[in-house]
Amino acid sequence: MSGSVEVLDLGKRFARYDQQRAGSMKEFLRRGLQQARVTERFWALRGVSFKVAPGEMLGVIGHNGSGKSTMLRMVGGVMRSDTGSVTTTGRVSGLLELNAGMHPELSGRDNILIGGVIAGLTRRQVSERLSQIVAFAELEDSIDNPVRTYSMGMRLRLGFSVAIHTDPGVILIDEVLSVGDLAFQAKCLERIRKHRDDGSAIILITHDLSHVEKLCTNALWLRKGEVVALGEPDVIVGEYRAAMAQQTRDRTPPQMAEKIASSGVVLRAHQNRFGSLERQIEAVVIRDRNRHIVREIISGDPLSVEVSFTGSTDPMPIVSVSIGTADGDSALDVNSETDEVTVPVQIASGAIYLNLDRVDLAAGEYFVNVGIYHPGWEYAYDYHWHAYPLTITNAIGAPGALSPPRRWTVVAEQT
Repeated sequence: MSGSVEVLDLGKRFARYDQQRAGSMKEFLRRGLQQARVTERFWALRGVSFKVAPGEMLGVIGHNGSGKSTMLRMVGGVMRSDTGSVTTTGRVSGLLELNAGMHPELSGRDNILIGGVIAGLTRRQVSERLSQIVAFAELEDSIDNPVRTYSMGMRLRLGFSVAIHTDPGVILIDEVLSVGDLAFQAKCLERIRKHRDDGSAIILITHDLSHVEKLCTNALWLRKGEVVALGEPDVIVGEYRAAMAQQTRDRTPPQMAEKIASSGVVLRAHQNRFGSLERQIEAVVIRDRNRHIVREIISGDPLSVEVSFTGSTDPMPIVSVSIGTADGDSALDVNSETDEVTVPVQIASGAIYLNLDRVDLAAGEYFVNVGIYHPGWEYAYDYHWHAYPLTITNAIGAPGALSPPRRWTVVAEQT
């Protein structure tokens, strides 16, 4: 089903209130009709215009607070604009909060029926697609269990599968492509690409710039609610990366002392270590399924990355972990913000663990890159690049980036 989006001079204004504003319903009732005082009105989004034609995909990038999600909610009709207009054709499917609206006491099957009808399908249409939805989400063994028994990953897979099986003409995606393991993520990306090629108009908000470069036909860069640039993905992403890197380089001390990383690699300022050092990465440990420290695993094995940090207790940081090649190609790029993991700010030191159930990468030499970032992604507190080598081995060679579990079936016709 084809669709399109046209946004013209879109704007949204919010109000800031004084500290006397009621923080709870109890407090509101206690104060009665006393009104909170508006101290300031500000534009969260202003003067934004763009078009997404059938078969096009727009990648929207920018720091936190730049207005990306506000814009997407107005395009999806969840929020009303104060200025401008939004015109869409085709059914709109918003992959904004994949597990929103799921009833925990109902089964996965029941939630599919409800979610599909809410998305605009008839009950019969949902029933006809039920087996496809379940198979795509890889939940055949648990589809009749209550959703409250599902892990977060299972819920996200279910929500994603329902959303993409509703014949959307317009697809709105807000940081949800890190669903499941690497193989499932690749499957999600391939399905999004297919919808694009079939004529859907897609808007993608993401911090993974590689998705913008590989999937999108255009890119939009927002800063403080206004358009910085709109154009070719490679050009816009390049300018954005340069601006972020410059911020980090400017804040990296020129005389930072060398440090031996836990991998044995020497960390040197402006070579493989960057950041303001308001928070510091003390150690990065890579472990296998048996919790042994390793630098080599077999493709398809689980992997955990342990990041120990120290530093300031304010504000809340973002922890990022990526796996890439020596040439700089990204195979995996995840972060605590996208995965809705809260990093405590009350402590000056601690650790965060990233557990990957499967690493389905082809055999080769990789690096684990780790960074702790300002909560707005404006610059890095501490970023270690190509400091933690990782070798992936596999008895079966695979020329691509992924090497998922697979099997072949041969059917011979009788002659």
